[in-house]
Amino acid sequence: MTFDVKVYRSADEIRAIKDQWQALEEKSEGVALFQSFEWCAHVLELNRNSGNEEYYVIAASQNESLVGLLPLAIWHKKGRKILTGLSEPYQQYTEMLADPAHRAVDIFEAMHPLLAQSGADYIHLGQVRHDGPLYAGCEECLDHAMEEKAAPFVDLTPWNSYDEYYAALKKATRKRLRNAYNRFEREGELQHHYALEGSMLESVIDRCFDGRVEWQKRMGLTSRAFQDDSFRTFLNSFKNVTDEDIRPIAFCLTLDGEAVADQWGFIYKDRYYAYMSTWNEAHSYSAPGRLQLGEIIKNCYEIGVKQVDFLIPSVPYKMVYATGEVDASDLIKPLNAKGYLYATLWLKLIRPKLKALMEALPAEQRKKIVNMLFNRKSLAR
Repeated sequence: MTFDVKVYRSADEIRAIKDQWQALEEKSEGVALFQSFEWCAHVLELNRNSGNEEYYVIAASQNESLVGLLPLAIWHKKGRKILTGLSEPYQQYTEMLADPAHRAVDIFEAMHPLLAQSGADYIHLGQVRHDGPLYAGCEECLDHAMEEKAAPFVDLTPWNSYDEYYAALKKATRKRLRNAYNRFEREGELQHHYALEGSMLESVIDRCFDGRVEWQKRMGLTSRAFQDDSFRTFLNSFKNVTDEDIRPIAFCLTLDGEAVADQWGFIYKDRYYAYMSTWNEAHSYSAPGRLQLGEIIKNCYEIGVKQVDFLIPSVPYKMVYATGEVDASDLIKPLNAKGYLYATLWLKLIRPKLKALMEALPAEQRKKIVNMLFNRKSLAR
């Protein structure tokens, strides 16, 4: 099997293949919101404003038809060059779009030589799901790095309604949820709302971002995405979108009109991706985030969504509702001696141990270390 393989390096080249890209999206079977053209177009626009553009989108074609696409970029970070997902650190999965008429391993094998020609020191593909074409194509070529992860999901298709789905939950789970509802309802009127546009979408995006920043500070944690203002600018670009392929949606659980839990995400190909959430700490004793997940699933039945993807990580409050989870791995490959030091020694051996040590520390100690090591910028709106 032979393919014509090329690399697109500029935003103009990438925009020029929009129709081919979207045609391949329709055929590809992977969970690929973050590799959709419209998602990547938001990244192109963000980078145009920042002047930071170094794309490496690998495309495989046959008979002038696109059969494989791996959207990557080259990061320059502290003296090293990293070949990684095009929309890192804002994407949640790395995936390859692939025509199911061809074996994913054949498509990736044709792309593989171009990875080494990128000029990067090493490859780092974050959170590659084990059920997608990228993992099927590159499992034998790349190494696993850091800890294994999992993404919980809810498959709504076995039940015709939320009531049927809810009845299938464990009896003890339903009892805990009823008790949590009762605690709230003794305080006031509990309501749940959702919106695909307008002021509610805008407010929920803002509250989720601010809430996540505060949570990281409180827990003594850090994240690449939150270390400057670019992430807020990126998220703001979804407040007034007209995309038909990816639709932002916001959810809000209120008590007497006051928000106690927020979540927002995207609907893409009949799947809801739970992108970001927050909750009012004053009501944390009643687990508002857990209650809201049930309300979101109910809304997804109303909207016609077939799957709810809670995204990584797999944590207890998600597993209350999940019908399954998919393993995911960070995959790496050094491309030169410097890359070996960072990819193999740092990412695979040293960093996981340091991360485990940090997570074992009390939050106050973590906060001191994080504040010393990371100079977070303003993160203003």
